[in-house]
Amino acid sequence: MNILARCEDGAYVFGFQLEGAAWDKNSGKVEESIPKQQFSVVPLIHCTAKVINDAKEEKGIYKCPVYMTTNRDKSYVFTAQLKTTHAP
Repeated sequence: MNILARCEDGAYVFGFQLEGAAWDKNSGKVEESIPKQQFSVVPLIHCTAKVINDAKEEKGIYKCPVYMTTNRDKSYVFTAQLKTTHAP
């Protein structure tokens, strides 16, 4: 896939950071945090919106809240579903 190509649905987003966890670039999953490293940068991702039925709990998916700023007071945007091999 050419990342410079226009996407039909959604948007390419860069700048996400995980706090208290690490992003494994090879597997594309959330892993345990690296000692003494509070934040981990997530690479360029393709975001799309989907309606999800919360009644069904998927294994291996961490429901990660996404905020615009580190001040989480009123900056909630959406919940990202990130793959993980650990218990969410």
